[in-house]
Amino acid sequence: MDKKIVHVVGTGTIGEPLTGLLLRMRQDLGIDEVTFEKKTARLEDRSKVKELVALGGTLAAYREAADSFRSLGVDPSLTVHEALEQASVVIDCTPVGNENKEKLYRNFPRVKGFLAQGSEF
Repeated sequence: MDKKIVHVVGTGTIGEPLTGLLLRMRQDLGIDEVTFEKKTARLEDRSKVKELVALGGTLAAYREAADSFRSLGVDPSLTVHEALEQASVVIDCTPVGNENKEKLYRNFPRVKGFLAQGSEF
């Protein structure tokens, strides 16, 4: 049986609380794992990233940003590419979610569903 893995892109106004909700409700929703993607390692975001990891989330980061996250005391478990390779559903909470769907997510055959939850029109 395939694992049901939800990958959330972005940890802003929508992405961070949505990731937290999915993590808290994953058993009720039948989700096996929640991964989340943060593009930039910033000191002011460290506490929310650590909280999402403490709730059971798996941080995915771009290879070139991994050392920056580690310097903040947060160790990414996956690259973004690895997270997308295993995701069943991608929820993009960035302003360019539909663009990312066409450019990125369509290239990952395991992704069965996609939602754009950012500043899309």
